Amino acid sequence: MLHPVTIENDAVRMEVWPALGGKVSSLIDKADKFELLFNFPDELPTEPQYDIPYTHSWYAGWDECFPAVAAGPYTGHPYNAVNVPDHGELWGIPTIAVPTKDGITTVWNGLRFGYRLTRKLWVDGTDIKARYTLVNTAPFPFRFVWAMHALMSWTTNVPVQIRLPKSTMMRVSHDSQGRESNEWFTWPCCAKPELDFGKLQDLPQKQGWKLFSMDKISTPAVVRYPSRSRSVEISYTSGGDEDDPSAAVDAYWGLWINTGGWSAHHHFAIEPTTGRFDQLDRAVKDDSAGKVAASAQVNWSVTWSLRT
Repeated sequence: MLHPVTIENDAVRMEVWPALGGKVSSLIDKADKFELLFNFPDELPTEPQYDIPYTHSWYAGWDECFPAVAAGPYTGHPYNAVNVPDHGELWGIPTIAVPTKDGITTVWNGLRFGYRLTRKLWVDGTDIKARYTLVNTAPFPFRFVWAMHALMSWTTNVPVQIRLPKSTMMRVSHDSQGRESNEWFTWPCCAKPELDFGKLQDLPQKQGWKLFSMDKISTPAVVRYPSRSRSVEISYTSGGDEDDPSAAVDAYWGLWINTGGWSAHHHFAIEPTTGRFDQLDRAVKDDSAGKVAASAQVNWSVTWSLRT
């Protein structure tokens, strides 16, 4: 049935849709009842939306993009040239979902590729935690680009600031029309044209930018709301340990900022992603795509911490 599962405690309230790819459509900070996720008026889908353009869907909230973000071919045996759907396989299909204490566990099974991805999602005080386990069900290595595609709300009367370490090397990938730039810059300012991506309210209107960090994530990103005196700290933890380092998955920051250039909306996203390109084949060529060995598994975690 098409209805959400509500998960909440004294600090957070969120809605998850198991029948719509495990989408998180709402995430409310109860400190001031602020909706953190982007949404818009739309008719809810009445059937699975596999392999349709993402722009034709209910593209609200937080979706999981896997095994790539952009549509394009897989590279390598045994799936060579098999096409990955727009924004991946997961966001428009029914899932296996089981309520847990303070959360919900969602399982996706690959349709064109041999994998099983499990997300354990729960609330812990003022933290929202997501732990991912990827199992390669095929006897061949598998490459992938995963992104936590959480579109965050943004209105002109609530300024937003993004904090990354100032030494972070970034690349402007493309704009809201898909035109590539590939300009490198040091966070937060790029030079051509001169823009400060750390202060969203100062960016020009009716534009959009996709950015990637060039180095692996080592410290959290922080979203500050000065007028609310609130912030969201987003941290990424690779799996694996000394006993099994092969279970680790490195990730990069992917940032999407939209001032109305894409579908006339205003929103932004700070996406931990296992690739420095949205396209799987380009991330493989760049050697930034995630890897899981034949018949093996890897895991990683993301935490959103709501702070004053």
